[in-house]
Amino acid sequence: MSARDADVTLRQLVEVCDKAVELRNTTTWEEFRKDWRKQMLGERLVEILGEAVKRLPDDLRQRHPQLPWQKIASTRNYIAHGYDSVDYEVIWGVLDVEVTKLKTSVLAILAKEFPEPPKR
Repeated sequence: MSARDADVTLRQLVEVCDKAVELRNTTTWEEFRKDWRKQMLGERLVEILGEAVKRLPDDLRQRHPQLPWQKIASTRNYIAHGYDSVDYEVIWGVLDVEVTKLKTSVLAILAKEFPEPPKR
């Protein structure tokens, strides 16, 4: 994977985090718990985050051990392979707490690893 690919993947992570935050901010736990559409959307967003993390180069993840890369990827696997036993409280917890932390960390990684060129 080229450095450019990592840049794109990190930016995609931020975009998916934004969508997850929007879902969380427009939905209550009660609505989420009762609406299979919102549950499946939450699942899919968390699944995409995990898949994107798996695409990042190992050396980039090793330079940023502050993020639980393996846990994020494992959550994706849990959803994909345990689709019939997904705990929606776990998905809600990711949407409610973890996504905002992830976005903040990914933005910091982008700033450090892929600084924007100066504007002319």
